[in-house]
Amino acid sequence: MSFSASVGAWASKSQERITAVYRLSITYLGEEMARTKPQGGKVPFLTGNLARSLLASTSEMPKTSDTAPSGSNVGLVAATIEPNQAVYIGYQAIYARRQNYGFVGADVLGRVYNQPGSYFVEGAIAKWPEIVDRAVKDAKG
Repeated sequence: MSFSASVGAWASKSQERITAVYRLSITYLGEEMARTKPQGGKVPFLTGNLARSLLASTSEMPKTSDTAPSGSNVGLVAATIEPNQAVYIGYQAIYARRQNYGFVGADVLGRVYNQPGSYFVEGAIAKWPEIVDRAVKDAKG
């Protein structure tokens, strides 16, 4: 379901409402993508680096990095976007892919893993319709 179809008749009455709902929806999606298992989400938590490594961009998918993340910028990016802009949200943590999809086999150091996936990206995407509904309700209020 597209973003425009999800916001409904209320938001389509004005560009300001559409913009507000879009920005809130992206912010809430970022929050869901960073919600750790102890917080009721799906993101594995050990040190918090994985959740903190979530970044947003309007130009390209954020790149992975070896450095410790300073924190998510999804809210900042969401505050400045327009409904016609694409937003790319991804994790900087190099191990994010393995945590999401799981990994079976030996790594480059010869360590053997049989790690199940947490599927936190897919979990957040599956919540998109309710995220948009929440954004519509919050924008109305």
